[in-house]
Amino acid sequence: MSRRFTFNRFLIYAILIIGSLVMAYPLLFGIAASFSSIEAYNRSTWFPVPDLYLENYIALLTAQSRIVLWVVNTVVRIAWYILVPGVIAVLCGYVFARLDFRGRDTVFVLLLSSMMVPGIVYFVPTYVMLARWPLAGGNNALGQGGHGFINEWPALLIPGLVNVFYIFLMRQTFYSIAKDFEEAARVDGASTPQILASVYLPMLKPAITVMIIFQSVAIWNDYLWPLIVTGGNEAIWPVALGFQRIMFSAGAFKGQQVGTVITDYPFAFTVATVATLPTVVVFLFLQRYFVEGVQGFALKG
Repeated sequence: MSRRFTFNRFLIYAILIIGSLVMAYPLLFGIAASFSSIEAYNRSTWFPVPDLYLENYIALLTAQSRIVLWVVNTVVRIAWYILVPGVIAVLCGYVFARLDFRGRDTVFVLLLSSMMVPGIVYFVPTYVMLARWPLAGGNNALGQGGHGFINEWPALLIPGLVNVFYIFLMRQTFYSIAKDFEEAARVDGASTPQILASVYLPMLKPAITVMIIFQSVAIWNDYLWPLIVTGGNEAIWPVALGFQRIMFSAGAFKGQQVGTVITDYPFAFTVATVATLPTVVVFLFLQRYFVEGVQGFALKG
């Protein structure tokens, strides 16, 4: 039977459509502006009219820069921060959800309380820790005399390996899975690692997909921390930092003399569009599992 069309349903659909257009407007604006020249962009009002100006993309993709290297650096960080924090989150989620030991709830509350502190508060102590790392970057055993891990790869790979939010996500997902699966596997002689790999991991796919999407977007857009710890080493810059520097060099990339043109917003939108598309593709590819993970785990009979 078809659903009866009512005014309330019409109102809901109208609100959803309007909300979708509002959310999509910045992305569509940036894409249209990236295909505009400076003159066409300055003539636009609420929405730029693209004149198929391709010089912005040609200048960006053919420039003698380290764009490919920056993309590779970012992909390496994404893979690292999916693999290591993901394994830690699954193991800790299993421990907090399935194992009974004294102080379990207290430890978990302490972990959750760390999420109340803004991440930027940790920047200074983490920077000092990396700069004073013993026997690294010219430092002695007391962490003095050198630069430690500053402007080196470890500064981009060590912080944030334990993510409390993902531990919480995995713990709640484990709670939503019946213990009967684990008990049946143990009757068949399976060990804990075998249960985690063969029983739980397939059921954790929605939650793991949420983690992959969140981590991919977060690391792809990570700008402030790489700026602080790797600003002096262009060879290990991620995409966000490298593309930000490109935005300030639009004239040089397009063969113009510095100071001869006004701010090149279309080129900035081109860089932003190229930097945004990979995260959009990842989301579209994994959106089915993402919706399942956000709504919560559910067993289908």
